[in-house]
Amino acid sequence: MECVHLLTAAANTPLQPLYHSLFDYYQLQVWIKRDDMNHPVIQGNKWHKLRFNLQYAKSQGMQTLITFGGAYSNHIAATAAAGKAFGFKTVGIIRGEELAKRPQNWSPTLQTAYANGMRFQFIDRQTYRLKNTQDFLKQLQHHHPHSLMLPEGGSNERAMLGFQSVIEQLHQQCPGWSHLFTAVGTGGTLAGLAKMAALNQPSHRQRLLGVATLNQADFLQKTIRQLSGFQSHTDQHKQVIWQLLTQYSGGGYAKTTDACLADQHWFEGTFGILLDPIYTNKMVHGFLEEMRQQRIPPNAKVILYHSGGLQGRSEEDGQNNSVKTD
Repeated sequence: MECVHLLTAAANTPLQPLYHSLFDYYQLQVWIKRDDMNHPVIQGNKWHKLRFNLQYAKSQGMQTLITFGGAYSNHIAATAAAGKAFGFKTVGIIRGEELAKRPQNWSPTLQTAYANGMRFQFIDRQTYRLKNTQDFLKQLQHHHPHSLMLPEGGSNERAMLGFQSVIEQLHQQCPGWSHLFTAVGTGGTLAGLAKMAALNQPSHRQRLLGVATLNQADFLQKTIRQLSGFQSHTDQHKQVIWQLLTQYSGGGYAKTTDACLADQHWFEGTFGILLDPIYTNKMVHGFLEEMRQQRIPPNAKVILYHSGGLQGRSEEDGQNNSVKTD
């Protein structure tokens, strides 16, 4: 029973106000939702995505969690930490066969996952594209009986339920919020927040803006629609509208630009809040650019969703691990 309670519990995390003359100039009120503080090892949005999946796996007597991701996937690190904390074996199917015999080239994220007991199967990028096909999944299930398959990023129907607590907290902490920015990898967090915001039936218009962290991310629109239950991102009969911003990807996944780095350094230096080098730095950059271009109306109440991922920072020097692009 104690384990079930731990799996269903959602910590109350601070909604921290951000005061700065720049925000005053654009007549914005800004907060950051500190979900990087919601769990000691399974951080941010990943805890919300995983906890009901973990509860299901426990109830079904499953012994292993199998999932998919790249070398910088927060979901890989979180699943490994969850397995260690709740008694599951974990297997990561990792994109990039060139890393198999080069552990010295592993990202801090992979190193963290391995230290938490996850064992990796590195596959080439062409094979990795088969990760959602029935034949590929059946073969994996055959080799790993009594296992729960989690999709890339952990985005499934059970994951959506985890974001109800986030929306409930925001409703209590800032009832009149109008805009929320979140980073987007596979689309599950944006979909979950949008779905639960709509179910909360707000009395005013709420706009959720997802900042894509990979190039050419328009294909995620379909996934977000399916997971959120929105037939269109401009469903006008609902008070909740989501939008995917694809122009702030910084050159691609795990890459960045001088402009993005400058915004990250300004934000961290100004507010003393660390961002991760793959996701939340682009979320903040996207918000600041939208503000500068005056795409956020005056008097908006803006929430920046800190989705964690801080294991992506190098423990040795605390520097950004993204590759800079022009």
